[in-house]
Amino acid sequence: MSDPAHVWLIDSKSALKRRVRLEVIGKAFTLYEQQWRSETFFFGDLIYRGKQGGSHVFGLEDGIKARPVWRLGVKGEIPTELSALFPRRKPPLLSNAGMAIIAFLCLAIVYFAVT
Repeated sequence: MSDPAHVWLIDSKSALKRRVRLEVIGKAFTLYEQQWRSETFFFGDLIYRGKQGGSHVFGLEDGIKARPVWRLGVKGEIPTELSALFPRRKPPLLSNAGMAIIAFLCLAIVYFAVT
């Protein structure tokens, strides 16, 4: 269903970025590569991990089952037929500037508490 040039996978075993084909089966999907097929995963189990380079990156929600750890990326924009199935892309709660302010406040509290 998806163009294999735009979908990639990094698994925990090889740590290599590989191009895969995504086959949609209702609200689930399977990943295909040359002489390899993954188990079936549900789109509802995915969480959005953010943007890496020009790709939207998804992973399995932590703590569901004993599953392999991997990252699934879709290069560029997600195709319209898949955008309704993937989880919503939410911006992070704190931006980099917000994290810097919090870190500065923590350092100031520790500094003034010691003196």
